[in-house]
Amino acid sequence: MGTEALYYLSHRLWKRGFKRLALLVKYLNVLLFRAYIDSPAEIGVRLDLPHGGFGVVIGPDVTIGDDAIMLHNVTIGHAKPGPVIIGDRFCAGTGAIIIGPLRIGDDVTVGANTTVTFDVPDGATVVSQKARIILPGTRV
Repeated sequence: MGTEALYYLSHRLWKRGFKRLALLVKYLNVLLFRAYIDSPAEIGVRLDLPHGGFGVVIGPDVTIGDDAIMLHNVTIGHAKPGPVIIGDRFCAGTGAIIIGPLRIGDDVTVGANTTVTFDVPDGATVVSQKARIILPGTRV
């Protein structure tokens, strides 16, 4: 059983009202894989954590669409009240930090070690430590 499976089990238990058991499964995920994914977080199908989820942190008020790929040490959460909403086919590079509240569209890639604190439109790539958006078809 991998990181993704433990998250989905924890989330199902949380939704059915077994909150203490869900927290136990969440902390089992932390102990085994060093992945801290809150049970209330809504993550679509086919979550892929290719490095076993090592160092991944996902807060409770986060919604992520289907087919997300996150490499190790990715942090997704919020600094102020409000949700972090991420669309389908999202990819986050190693060490990416996403702090909301914010919205990220479909088909977005966040580069390694990039900090995102603003809304990102569909199809964009966000790169650099001083984050900037690169829309398809534009020259850098």
